[in-house]
Amino acid sequence: MYAVIMQLAVISAAVGYRVRDVSLRSVENEKLASGGTGGYPASYFEDPSLPEHTVYMPNDPPANLTLPVMLWGNGQCWGDGLAYKDFLVETASHGIMIIANGWIKEIPGRSKMVRDTTKNMTYFTDSIDWIRDRAGREGSQYATVDADLLGASGHSCGGLQTIEMRSDKRAKTLASFGYATRESIWARDIVVPVGFFVGSLDTSIAMPQIEGAWPELPSSTPAWWGKYPNLDHGGTFNKPNGGVWAVSFAKWILFTLKGDGEAAEYFKGKGAAADGWEVKSKALDAVPLLTL
Repeated sequence: MYAVIMQLAVISAAVGYRVRDVSLRSVENEKLASGGTGGYPASYFEDPSLPEHTVYMPNDPPANLTLPVMLWGNGQCWGDGLAYKDFLVETASHGIMIIANGWIKEIPGRSKMVRDTTKNMTYFTDSIDWIRDRAGREGSQYATVDADLLGASGHSCGGLQTIEMRSDKRAKTLASFGYATRESIWARDIVVPVGFFVGSLDTSIAMPQIEGAWPELPSSTPAWWGKYPNLDHGGTFNKPNGGVWAVSFAKWILFTLKGDGEAAEYFKGKGAAADGWEVKSKALDAVPLLTL
């Protein structure tokens, strides 16, 4: 089984966070015993038509389940597509497709564990082009995917990549973990829903970044800032099934991309606070909800 060992690293401005040291092996596809705790057991795989990426999604999504798409960038922009495996499997099990930067099988001459390996923004834009070309194809495993319901997300260095997507109109929501904006004024360009997820003990640049960016956000931009007590830059990524951060992440996606009312109430009501988050928010009522 995939070995997971949490290892804290020295944090610097754009370095990111090394979530795990891993025992690497050649794996093309693995169906996890748990598959996550959501309603749609999930797994991950590499699609040879999208090199250097890892796809997470429900194993057998029902025909009437529309899957939104979330891009994911790793801490330190590692090339390891399994660095956040449990977290992303859990998120996918709630009915979501995730395209993570990084690969599974070994690539001769290419190390997964070199910083900034997947920092180039083409890792995100290639993912968008790829899924837009395949989503909704009848008879394919992507038949129930809706590439118009797409957002960007990531941790630390991957959070930087997330914010870089603020001007790409194909990204309809943003979710940044342990990172906000390199320059506070960047926040003025964010017009889609944005969620900032951070631990209260995070000693990286995340907290001052969020504090600087928050007042710069346009008043009409739906925004949520969750600070989790007694957690550092690694959050709950290394907890079983990715911990509470994975569930909150899934709800953010379902709220902002699908207009799910129950997920909306988690952020607009008391759900997130009941899960332990210390919350700030604004303009969340601007997110349209699904009407049945």
